[in-house]
Order: sequence, then structure tokens, then C-alpha cells
Amino acid sequence: MQLREYLTNDDKWEYQSFDVTAVGACVLAPAIMWVAEMIKWEHTGSPRGSISAYHSMLPAGAFFIPLTVAVMLFVVNGWLYRGHRIHVAMSAFLLGVILFDHDGASAAAHFTFAGYFFVVGAFLEAARDSKLPQWAPWRWIAMAPILPFWLLVKRRDEILRLWQRAVEIALPFAILWLLSLAGGWLEDHWLFIAEWVALAVLVIHYLGDARGHAHANAALAGN
Repeated sequence: MQLREYLTNDDKWEYQSFDVTAVGACVLAPAIMWVAEMIKWEHTGSPRGSISAYHSMLPAGAFFIPLTVAVMLFVVNGWLYRGHRIHVAMSAFLLGVILFDHDGASAAAHFTFAGYFFVVGAFLEAARDSKLPQWAPWRWIAMAPILPFWLLVKRRDEILRLWQRAVEIALPFAILWLLSLAGGWLEDHWLFIAEWVALAVLVIHYLGDARGHAHANAALAGN
């Protein structure tokens, strides 16, 4: 099967278009922000210090639109299919990143939501298996604040099996921070690159989980 057919015509992969588009929106978002700012100010330059720093950029749509698209896709996918309800919580985390700025009084909320998004995302497969609770979407939203701890308690074996994913997401931060200590270009931009790499790793795992996830139990919410 050709790649295009693999992504769009596999009848065993329900709602794959939403998964693929959400991944694309996440991976391309940092590039869109960087390029949009260069076009706006008509110069070629380095990125900002972090992805979060683009929260206050002009044009604002370059930050908000691709991430909001990803939020919408996570919501639709999770709301329609019981087997994907964890995506509703992921959308809540990402929405928090969008709504709260990384500076000032809202900084704690911004980085809490970002941390939850990466932590839960690292172990997303642990909450997408056949033992997934058949909770309503609103309950997933209510569970969002304690979801990492719930996973640790209720999905301990799966967490231990997937620990390497968390390492892969954390590793770019450690490596690029160490490299930045030598000075140079990375000194001011290491966090932006690390966040971008970690985000790409997370959503690529997400896409792989979506492909391998058993959809037999992913019945329409109305059934």
C-alpha cells in the first residue's frame, strides 16, 4: 500500500484523517510561528527563545490558529469515539497552553498545562488500550487535573513498559541545554528547538499509537 493510501484509505484505522491532521498541525506550528514573524517584520532571523514566547507575537493567528486546529481535532476525535476519549483530556491540556501566557500571573497555569500535555502524551498508549474506562467526555475533562497520577496508579505496568517514551521526550531538553552552555546561537534558542523536537517525538508516537490502536471498541458515542 502506498503511503497516501496508508494514511487515508485504511478502513481499519477509524478517523485517521483527524489523527494525521492533528499531528501535522502540531509539528508545523513552530515553523509557522517562526516564518510568520520573519514575514511580518521583513527580515530573516533566529526564532524566539521558546514556542511559548510566540504567545504574544504578531500576527497572533500564527500562534493560535495551528494549535487551535489541533485542539479541535483532538476534541472531535475523542468525543465521537469512546476508544479515543483520552484525546478530550489532551485537548484540554493544549487549550490551557493556548489560553494562558507564559509570562506574568498566568505563567504557572501555562507551564502546568504544557507539562501535563507532554507527560500524558508520553504515556498516551497506556490509556488507549482495551481496558480503557468507558467514561463520558465530560468525565475525561474532569479527570484532566489528576490524569498523570491516575495513569501512574491504574496503569503502572503500562507506564513501566513505556518509560522510554518519556526519556525520548525529555532527552532533547537535556542535550540541547548542555550544548547551550558552550554559548553561541544555541544559548538563546535551545529551548525553542528542544520543545519542537520533543513535540514532534510525542505526536509521532501518537500517530503510531493511533495506527496500532484496536478500534473494535471505538464505537460511536451514540451507540
